[in-house]
Amino acid sequence: MALGLFQSGQLALDIGGSSLVGLEVIGSSGRLRLRGCYEWPLTEGLVADGEIVDVDLLARELKAFANQHKLRGRPVQLALSNQKVIVRNIDMPEMTEDELRGAIEFQAQDYIPIPVDEAVLDFQVIGRYVNPEGVSRQQVVLVAAQKAMVSMFSAAIKAAGMKVAGIDVSSMALVRALVPPRPFLADASQPGVCRAIADISSSVSTLVVTVEGVLKFTRIVNFSSDRFAHVVSEHRGIPMEDAHVMVQRVGLPGPLPADDGLYSDDVVAQTQQRLGEVASELSEEIRRSLHYYQGQELAAPVTEVILSGRGALVRNLDAHLTEALSMPVSIGNPMIHIAENASGVPDADLAFMAPYLAVAVGLALPEEE
Repeated sequence: MALGLFQSGQLALDIGGSSLVGLEVIGSSGRLRLRGCYEWPLTEGLVADGEIVDVDLLARELKAFANQHKLRGRPVQLALSNQKVIVRNIDMPEMTEDELRGAIEFQAQDYIPIPVDEAVLDFQVIGRYVNPEGVSRQQVVLVAAQKAMVSMFSAAIKAAGMKVAGIDVSSMALVRALVPPRPFLADASQPGVCRAIADISSSVSTLVVTVEGVLKFTRIVNFSSDRFAHVVSEHRGIPMEDAHVMVQRVGLPGPLPADDGLYSDDVVAQTQQRLGEVASELSEEIRRSLHYYQGQELAAPVTEVILSGRGALVRNLDAHLTEALSMPVSIGNPMIHIAENASGVPDADLAFMAPYLAVAVGLALPEEE
């Protein structure tokens, strides 16, 4: 796997539970141009909890997607997020890259719950420091992904006529897309800002804690944004497509009023009650994850949460989480990295899509970001 390496001309691909999103970004940092933005619905059940259920059927849909948008033969940078992708922060002595790679391969089994010979390993040095004893140390993010799971994604993409250029983890893409780096002239003696990201996708939820753009903690939760639409669909007896519309237009109680021109007061109240039950489950998952992180040695206090993914489209979910978590929650906007929209997708549509484009944007950002 390659962590955060993207070259112009590649397709950043985020495969979710209900759709896939592809982005083409060209240019350099500060002058990025969005050349293509593609979304394709997926048959329900092809991808569940971030893993492929049927490789052949997914390959057919990927092939149709590639043919429709003339992407055959295109190199693809893919993001993964599921229970078979393990991200660990480890502390290592200062050493050369080759020495570090050897040390990690030797010690990896101490950090991951899957056999090393069944995993694809990669790592990235995210910081260096001198400990109180005067010894140089380095902070490393270790990523391990089950080979069989990675092979299924690679096989589907290759069968669709595209090439796998690299595989990244969604958590690192989210940090690149949504968290500003530490200012160049920041006071080094002051602690960095500790933020959490809650990406509620149509497949899984990825919870991340980062300090000034440095990944500190990752947890994958099998909670899909489709849970909101499912509860409305079952209660109202309506198709999922209509339920998604209600989730966006009615949503939860909060500062944005429901679109009462379409729904009666009773329908709004009943819908918000059921969506509130799902939102409470989500807030409890986030609270438990943050509590676990805060229990780690030297963990900085989380001061805010950035919300992304399709779950961010649930009306007033940010306000609900702000109250439930007792800290500010805002909806992330990864499109701040894009200087020009040449995709053919109207700006207003991109603004609506922005929360669930975060992973793809993070994949597409050039390395210097």
